[in-house]
Amino acid sequence: MIIDEAIEIEQGQYLHRNSPTYTAINLLSICILAFVFRNDAPILPLMLWVVGNGLLALYRIELWRRFRGEDFTATVARQWLRKMLVGPALASALWGAAIILIVPKLQPGQQYVFLYTFVLYTVTAVFNYSAYFPTFLCIFLPFGVTVVAAIAAGVTTFHPLIAGMLCLFVLAVPTVAWRFNCIFLHSLTLRFENLELVQQLRTQKETAEAANLAKSRFLAAASHDLRQPMHAINLYLGTLAGFDFPRQARELLGKARQCGQTMDEMFRALLDMSRLDAATVQPEITTFSVAAVLARIQVQFEPEARAKGLRLNVVRCTEFVRSDLTMVETILRNLVANAIRYTECGKILIGCRRRGSRLRLCVYDTGIGIPVDKQRAVFEEFYQLGNPERDRTKGLGLGLAIVERLAKLLASPIEVISNVGRGSLFAIDLPRGNPQLFHVAQSISPKISEHAQLTGTLVAVIDDEEQILEATRALLEQWGCRVVTALSARYAIAALIAEGPPDVIICDYRLRGSEDGIKVINAIRTEFNREIPSVLITGDTAPGRIREIQASDMPVLYKPIEGEALKIVLLEIIGATKEDRAAKDLPDESRTSPYDAPHALPAYGYSHPVHEK
Repeated sequence: MIIDEAIEIEQGQYLHRNSPTYTAINLLSICILAFVFRNDAPILPLMLWVVGNGLLALYRIELWRRFRGEDFTATVARQWLRKMLVGPALASALWGAAIILIVPKLQPGQQYVFLYTFVLYTVTAVFNYSAYFPTFLCIFLPFGVTVVAAIAAGVTTFHPLIAGMLCLFVLAVPTVAWRFNCIFLHSLTLRFENLELVQQLRTQKETAEAANLAKSRFLAAASHDLRQPMHAINLYLGTLAGFDFPRQARELLGKARQCGQTMDEMFRALLDMSRLDAATVQPEITTFSVAAVLARIQVQFEPEARAKGLRLNVVRCTEFVRSDLTMVETILRNLVANAIRYTECGKILIGCRRRGSRLRLCVYDTGIGIPVDKQRAVFEEFYQLGNPERDRTKGLGLGLAIVERLAKLLASPIEVISNVGRGSLFAIDLPRGNPQLFHVAQSISPKISEHAQLTGTLVAVIDDEEQILEATRALLEQWGCRVVTALSARYAIAALIAEGPPDVIICDYRLRGSEDGIKVINAIRTEFNREIPSVLITGDTAPGRIREIQASDMPVLYKPIEGEALKIVLLEIIGATKEDRAAKDLPDESRTSPYDAPHALPAYGYSHPVHEK
């Protein structure tokens, strides 16, 4: 709707709302004046004046009633504004007739009462009818012209001062009404322009959100399609690592696996972004020691910094903070990795500063620095300063985007101070914790027995990709497993009937048709009437898909998976199952796997450093 039409609608609604009140005030004023003038005014003109105004009031109320149920569109508003001009014009004419027929017969004091009443009536009209200026002219001009003409012709005699002031009033009121009309229209124009701007912003916001969702869907689809062959490649490389090759071949194999690890890191960064966008992450607030976090960061990054010729200095800190341990460690890990990546010489300094009730964790580098106008852009997805060639060895440009999202979840924004050519400081303020509340959380993941082996383990593998089935079979058989592979639940159950219930189920989440991994695992468990330890494997990163998987309370690994990571998970599952059975002395069919919860698996490439709702 254009602004002019919106203003017409508002004018029509405004005058329609005020019409009954103003009509009632006009009729009541006339009845009071008639009662006051009953003994001095000529009776016939007075009665005709009262009756005329009464009939006019009935007409105006009827007209108001006809439009009462209408939806005030621009067309209806125009119709109402045109038709209501008649009522004010007739009312003004009747007041003018009274000036000629009634007022000359009144006493001077009564004349002043009449004029005073009309002045109040006119002032009220300024606020009621100036919203639509033609209406005000209709209610004022007939009376104003009559008054001036009557005074000029000597038909109505007033004191010269009163007559002069009355003429001045008649000339001044239209100017006041015009200014009120301009103010009213200007305020409406600003109002509707603001509403239009708000609507444009809302539309742009919805467009941006739709584009963001489309991007997430595209990344999820592209990531899934790329993860499938990458997953198979990792499994094949893991299988090849078990063979005895010549030194040169092993070097080439090592480089191939290194490339695979780089791809894994990129996919995991995309996965972290998808999970944060899916709103499946929430902080788990605990009190923990900063020293332990800094020690792990130093152990992880000191070799990388040394290999690049940098000094990694970690300042000792004895403080405790109250926050999410995993999120804080992830933030520091990404900040340190980013600092090493963009620092060619000098050092990386990690330390803390007390700031009242909060503790500031700082990562300082002597790297290339960030221009002031780019210091917010570096937190955008896929933005990389000084990497126009998109060198993949420098990552995807998601590290700081993940940092910002995690910092928002912790309600602790990241502060950046940087000088080009001198380095950068990234800092986050966290609430200080009470050391008395600190306790070392014991890992819920069972330990891998030194003698744990996969030899003889029956593993059921369900996937709709033949290549992945073949690669998984080759890897598992190299570890001594007995393997049953299938494309669906029906084929898996048919093959397992001859082999017996599997010790472990490895199942892809997205299968053909209406099947998915959750349904397949439940079908196999139902067939053999036992809680068989199971692992979901998926390459899906779509937010909706992630929520569905997490709602199942099944452990999940995200593609691509390295062979060693899969082996560790299987060894833990087998070891935990045997230890749990021995401890409880329960038969297979009566136990529940300790891996029924998503958090029970170690973080070997699947749900990165975040907690799930």
